Amino acid sequence: MHTVALVVGVPDAQTGEIEEGVLACVNPACGKRYPIVAGIPILARDLAALLGNQMVAVVESDLSQPVAAVLAEAGPDGATYPRLMETLSIYLDAQWGDRVEPASDGPAPQFGFAAIAGRITARSEAPVGRALELGCSVGRGLAELARSSDLAVGLDTNFGALRRARRLLAGKQLTYGRRTAGRHYRVATIRPGDRAASNVALVCGDALDPPLTPGSFARVAAFNLLDAVSHPRGLLSALDGLCEPGGELMMTSPYSWESHVSHEDERLPGSDPAAALRKLLESGEGLEAPYALQDEATLRWWLRRDTRSAVVYDTHYLRAQKRF
Repeated sequence: MHTVALVVGVPDAQTGEIEEGVLACVNPACGKRYPIVAGIPILARDLAALLGNQMVAVVESDLSQPVAAVLAEAGPDGATYPRLMETLSIYLDAQWGDRVEPASDGPAPQFGFAAIAGRITARSEAPVGRALELGCSVGRGLAELARSSDLAVGLDTNFGALRRARRLLAGKQLTYGRRTAGRHYRVATIRPGDRAASNVALVCGDALDPPLTPGSFARVAAFNLLDAVSHPRGLLSALDGLCEPGGELMMTSPYSWESHVSHEDERLPGSDPAAALRKLLESGEGLEAPYALQDEATLRWWLRRDTRSAVVYDTHYLRAQKRF
């Protein structure tokens, strides 16, 4: 992707941020344009493919939760807005459960992301200039990365999740619908408190084709993303390409492969994907350089689905340093 420049948009008088605008490629032979919506640039070679059926999330209003709940209840289950409500309920509960009222119910613990967040926070002992999270979702991992970096960049394809992440990372209260059963929701409120982070930037884009400068991040992360993309090996290549020499790679994955998500020939081979990933990184096969393993563990990851159901994963955590 070429360099882009702002051609439409006025900075907010208080924050200096562009809430709505248009970016354009500075290459005269290209001239491709990209929108900025709700302060988030949407950067992709194919905007239609990236946004797909989530245009509702791009143009949605900040509806009160009673109104949003009625719209979701109308259904059907697979419609765009009910799916958005369900996804937000699952990941807002998981990632911000320690900051939400009322506390979540059901079989999942209140803060399903706790073990992963703890590993990220522990890296505050080794601050870096620039950090990146691919697949940042509603922003909790990025909030922890921002504690130990001058700038933390988060990228995700889900625009609805990014809108919520931006609000929470600014330290603002967020009210959302927590799923009870089916398409029924009740109000929950996240108060991020001291989680405000002024050193964060969000981008809507494809993790497999990130619109970011190669080799420009000292810490690169992808939490539970490897088995959620069509080309897992392509994701590893993207992470490696963005990591500077001597930089750090942080990953988690439960390796919960599904044929409708990840191509069969792109998965890590065998019955022990963790061992396969370790071998690939240490050998540097297909990467810019080999990596030295720094830390490894199995971490519990919970996702609350509704009042009576949850999913639990044992996710493989790995931290490695890129050799010079």
